[in-house]
Amino acid sequence: MRAAVVVTICVACSSGTGPRRLGQEPSWRKPRVVEASQQQRAPIGPLELEPRTPGAASYNEAHVAPAPSTQVGDAIVGAVAHAAAQLGMSAPAPDARLYAAADELAAVVPDEGVVPYALVEFAIQRHGIVEPSPHLLVVWGPLDDAPAIVEQLEPRIPELLRSGANGRVGIGMAARQADGEGVVILALQGSSVETQPIPRALPSGGSVHIDGSLHDPFKNPEVFVTQEDGTVSQPATTVAGPAFHATVDCPASPGKLQLEIVGFDANGSTVLANFPVWCREEPPRTLTVAPEDDGGATASSTEQEAEKALFQLVNRDRVKAGLAALAWDDSVAAVARAHSTEMRTTGVVAHVSPTTGSAADRVRAANIRTGVVLENIARAYSVGEAHQGLMNSPGHRANLMSSVATHLGIGITFGDEISGQREMFVTEVFIRIPPTIDPPAARAAIRAKLNAVRAVADDAALGGVAQSLADDLAHGTPLDKARATATKRLEPLARRFARVGSVITAVGDLDALDGAALLGDGHASIAGIGVAQGPHPDLGDKAIWVVLIVAEPSK
Repeated sequence: MRAAVVVTICVACSSGTGPRRLGQEPSWRKPRVVEASQQQRAPIGPLELEPRTPGAASYNEAHVAPAPSTQVGDAIVGAVAHAAAQLGMSAPAPDARLYAAADELAAVVPDEGVVPYALVEFAIQRHGIVEPSPHLLVVWGPLDDAPAIVEQLEPRIPELLRSGANGRVGIGMAARQADGEGVVILALQGSSVETQPIPRALPSGGSVHIDGSLHDPFKNPEVFVTQEDGTVSQPATTVAGPAFHATVDCPASPGKLQLEIVGFDANGSTVLANFPVWCREEPPRTLTVAPEDDGGATASSTEQEAEKALFQLVNRDRVKAGLAALAWDDSVAAVARAHSTEMRTTGVVAHVSPTTGSAADRVRAANIRTGVVLENIARAYSVGEAHQGLMNSPGHRANLMSSVATHLGIGITFGDEISGQREMFVTEVFIRIPPTIDPPAARAAIRAKLNAVRAVADDAALGGVAQSLADDLAHGTPLDKARATATKRLEPLARRFARVGSVITAVGDLDALDGAALLGDGHASIAGIGVAQGPHPDLGDKAIWVVLIVAEPSK
C-alpha cells in the first residue's frame, strides 16, 4: 500500500489590474517526490473527461442539492473547519457542485497529480460555478483510511485558507487501483461575487443578463466578453453600490461567448468570474485535452528560454488573428523580470506593488517613454498553461491581441519545482513605439481629416510657419520659446487674415487625431499644417508633434 502523497494542482485562477491590465494567479501547490524517470517522461495526454451526468442548466442555480456525506469527505471537511477556526475564519461551506467536479477530476488525474487547466475549468463550469479555478490538493492513498488521508492534507490547508480559498469546499474521490487505493481531491475556492442564475445555453436571439453583487473589498465591477471570432468587448455595466447589471446579446451565428467579471481593490483588479455561455447550441458534454504547446520550452529550459517561448506563442496567436507580430524589447523585459522576481519573493501576484507602484510607474522609472502600457501577470507551472489561461480570459486576451501595442517584454522567474514542473511567475508588459512617419503623407492624412469636417484651403506660408514650429518642438525646444519664434514669423502674415489661431498637440498615432477637435467651433477656412516626430515626456521618443495654424480671410 502506497503512502499518501499530497500534490497541489496547478490551475489558473485570475487576478489583475484594470481593464486590459489583467493578470492571472493559478492555485498554489506543494512539491512531491518524483522519480527521475518521471521528470523526463513525455507530456501527458490526451486526457478525456466524459461525465455520465448532465451538466447544470444554469450557473449559480437557485436550488443546489446538499453536499454528499462520506467518511473520508466528512473527516476532511472537519479538518478544514478546524483550520479555519484556528485562523479566526468562518469555515468554507461544503458545495455539492464542487464535490461533483472534484469527483470527475479524481477519475482522470494522472499519477503525478497535475490536471490540465482546461479540464478543471470544464468540470467546474459544467456544474454551474462561475468563479476561476479552485485550489486543489490531491492525495493518492487508501480510500478506507480517513485519518491517513487527513494527516497528509492538514499541513497544507491553512496556507490555502489564508490565500483566500475560504469560500467553499468540495471533496472528490475515485478508486484507481484494485487494492482499494485511489485518489482524493480537496478543492477549496474563494468567492467574491454573487449572481442571479445565468443560463449556460441560450436560443437564437437570446441575451445574457448578469445581475450580481461584489463582496468587500472589491468595488467598481466591469464585464468583458470574448466573442466567437476572438474579439473582446466591454458591455455597458450599470452599477449601484456593490450591485451591478450587464446585458450581452447573443450573435446571429452559433458559438460560445466567454464572459468575465472584474472587481477592483487596493491591488488593482481581480477576475472574480470567468465562464462560457453557448448561443444557439448546447454546451459540450465531453472534453479531450491534448498536451499543452509550450512553445518549445522544456523542463530544462532557462528562464530566458521560457520567456522567448511564451513570446513565440503570443506572436503565433496574434498572426493567426490577423494582427502584426510584436517586437521584443530588452528594456521592457528587464522591467517585467524585476516585477516577476518581486512577486516570487512576496508571494503576492498583483499589478500594484507597494514598492514600485503600477506597471506604468515601473516603465516610467526605467526611463521608457511610451503612451501605452498594458500588463498581464501570471503564476503558472508551464509556458503553455500561462498562455492558455491568459488567452481564455477576455481582459487578458484584449492585451495580447491589442492593435495598439508594438513591443513586448516578458519576465519569467522560477519558483519551486513541483512534479517535474517549475512554478513560474510571469509578467508581460506591452508598450507602443510608433513607426517612423513620412511627413508629407502625415500632412495629407491630417488634411483629409480636416476636409471631412469642412473644406479648408491650404496656405503655403502658414504651412511653413507650422512646420518650423513642429520641427522645433520635435527637437526639444521648450514650448514657450518655440511659440514665441512662430509668433514673430506670423506677424508679417497677419494683415492677410482677419483672424489667426493655432493648435499644438502630440500623439502616439495619427489615428488618435480628430478633425473636428482640431478645427474647433470657429470659422477658419484656411490652414497650414506642420508635422514632425521626436521626443515627448510622456509619449516617448517617436511622438508625433502636430501644429495646425488656421485663419479666416480678411473681408
